[in-house]
Amino acid sequence: MDQLDLLKKDWKKQDGSLPKLSFEELTSLIHKKSSSVVKWIFIISVLEFVLPHLILLFPSFRNVDAQMESLHLQNFNIIISVVFYVGALIFVYLFYKNYRSISANSNPKILMQNIIKTRKTVKYYIWFALSMIPIVGGVFSYHAFNTPEFIAKLPDGASMAVVWAVTIVVLLILVGIFWLIYQLIYGRLLNKLKANYNDLISNGNRGNLEDI
Repeated sequence: MDQLDLLKKDWKKQDGSLPKLSFEELTSLIHKKSSSVVKWIFIISVLEFVLPHLILLFPSFRNVDAQMESLHLQNFNIIISVVFYVGALIFVYLFYKNYRSISANSNPKILMQNIIKTRKTVKYYIWFALSMIPIVGGVFSYHAFNTPEFIAKLPDGASMAVVWAVTIVVLLILVGIFWLIYQLIYGRLLNKLKANYNDLISNGNRGNLEDI
């Protein structure tokens, strides 16, 4: 339980005659809390960008380019890599910009606007990242399924419609798994920002901790 939540809990136990925190003090607490949350969003986005490159250092992951080349997907590999890197770097920059904006300004109205902007940025990033799975998986599967090696391995009478149905289900499962992971990581942080936003609204409307 963080500092602001502890203050809320303790305040409800206090008599109304005790002094209440001022509007500015409450806003400062919410500002610090929001700044910390957005900082973690930025840190996690950087780690998410760096860690896959460390995984690719393992020998078992080095044959990806060779597989793409065998399927004549060199151009696609280059294009999708550029799209991913440019998109990821743009979002990392936006997360950093959001962090700087929230850290630099504690004005309640601007803070609320920055919280909304950050939540939208994270949601757009999640959809961008998830969209890579069906795009890459679909193109790779299409070319792999049309190779003589794959066709030769198909059992007699096997239907490509069934193969594609299974492939689509697998891709949807992968999207679902990564969506759950993003919800676990980013969703928790977004919920904290949403709570801070609601706290700012209550604080602005009533001006005391008891009513937040």
